[in-house]
Amino acid sequence: MTTPSYSLPNKLSQLLDIAGSPSKNASRLLSDESAGLGVPTGASSAATVASVVGGSVRLSLPAPVQSDATAYVVGNFIEVSGASNAVNNGVFLITARNTSNGTVTFANASAITEGTSWTVSERKPYSLLDDLDFARSDRQAIKGVDYNEPVPTFQRPTAIGTDVDASLANLAGKTTDALGFVFTRAIRNNTPVVGATSLVVSSAGNLKHSDATDKTGIPCFNAGPYASDWQSCYVEIQNAADGTEFLVQAGDKKGEKVFGRTVSTGATSPDSIKVEFFSVPLGQDLSSGTAYTWEASQPSAVDMFYGYFQRFDQANESVFRTVQTLGLAESGGLRQDITDLQSVVGTADNAVSLAGTLTNTSANFAFADLGTATPAVVTALNTLNAQIGDRTYSGSILGSGQAVSTSLQALSTAISNLSAAMNTSSTTRVIERLAVDAPANTAHSLPAGLSYLMDDGGNGNNLWVFWRGILRDPGSIISGNDYAETSTTTIMPYTKISAGDHITYIILTH
Repeated sequence: MTTPSYSLPNKLSQLLDIAGSPSKNASRLLSDESAGLGVPTGASSAATVASVVGGSVRLSLPAPVQSDATAYVVGNFIEVSGASNAVNNGVFLITARNTSNGTVTFANASAITEGTSWTVSERKPYSLLDDLDFARSDRQAIKGVDYNEPVPTFQRPTAIGTDVDASLANLAGKTTDALGFVFTRAIRNNTPVVGATSLVVSSAGNLKHSDATDKTGIPCFNAGPYASDWQSCYVEIQNAADGTEFLVQAGDKKGEKVFGRTVSTGATSPDSIKVEFFSVPLGQDLSSGTAYTWEASQPSAVDMFYGYFQRFDQANESVFRTVQTLGLAESGGLRQDITDLQSVVGTADNAVSLAGTLTNTSANFAFADLGTATPAVVTALNTLNAQIGDRTYSGSILGSGQAVSTSLQALSTAISNLSAAMNTSSTTRVIERLAVDAPANTAHSLPAGLSYLMDDGGNGNNLWVFWRGILRDPGSIISGNDYAETSTTTIMPYTKISAGDHITYIILTH
């Protein structure tokens, strides 16, 4: 017997130590443990059948191992694979080894002669040492680290910085197949009946009820394990058209929130579920809800979001992507309100001012004063209000608070009356609406071929000229007057009269 070598004085040879060893002798495949296979010797080769006689098989080995007395030793086992007949494959005891003719003999009572070349390898007998190696391999697989390394650790979200051993004791009861959650599912476009207090919805095979034996399915308020559990059996009901929730429309419960709860009565698992209607005052617990009868004023198509208990390990990866209730879906009404507001104001989405949306912003219009600013609606209205003024007048001709058009008509009437009072034989009034600017210090022709009698005294007794609502004075510019009578058909303003302004001419014939 070969004397074992020692690397440390306190270590026994594994060949002698039946009590065990502190080290792992060989890495083992776990499948070899149940097959009872010892450690491989490393010898592997091709072989052909020399003879099969009475359950004894003799193989011819290839040249490299024919004379090797250390390969395929009697008492070890030979592992055969690649035979055409399945009975020839397996692990068998080596009974003889002949190096002179390069053969090895083993026992296989079921062997069949065939010409196929087999693949053979040598195994040592199964031993206590193999048991120890398998135990260490098992331990390594369970720990996820080498057999002689510390147990891995993790940190809980509630105790960051504190390592916890990932031992079986800490993991027990925390496997995903022991956990379940009530997730939200949706069934859309259901039609409640006016006057009904419940609705049975159907979807073949998809509406399993939860029960005391199998919790998976829809929690039912009238049966275990969710009996009387409002939170688990709650059903969110929304308008299928815009995602808004429902409120009671009339009666002493007007304004309460409409919702539902799931029950198994009147429905068949897994093809249908019954949803009973309830209403609850806003802000109060669901348990304070009372039965609700569907009103004719409510929409006829509704979406229902109900609970479904599902084992966590059986949940697909998109289970948390279900359309949210009491959140995103509820914003449908708000989105419609914003759209309505945009339509009223006349702006597009994301607009923060009236820039580019106002018309008639050129000179002489009220909003011309906005310039290049980008005002809000209030700013624009304040500008318009400042342009119009407060329409408060003194005197007897104009009435305070009257419309601008009414005030202009009152002025026209007063002028006509004044003309009559001056004993004029006739008065001609013409309003010119300028299409282009009338430049300063440039003769401007009266419209429609009109003419007047010039007043040499500079008092304008025969022609009255108004622009921007003010009676203008004729005469020399040096004296601070507004225009000159340049001919019987023209006048010359000393300041520019802008396009869009109105010039009123009153021609008096004595």
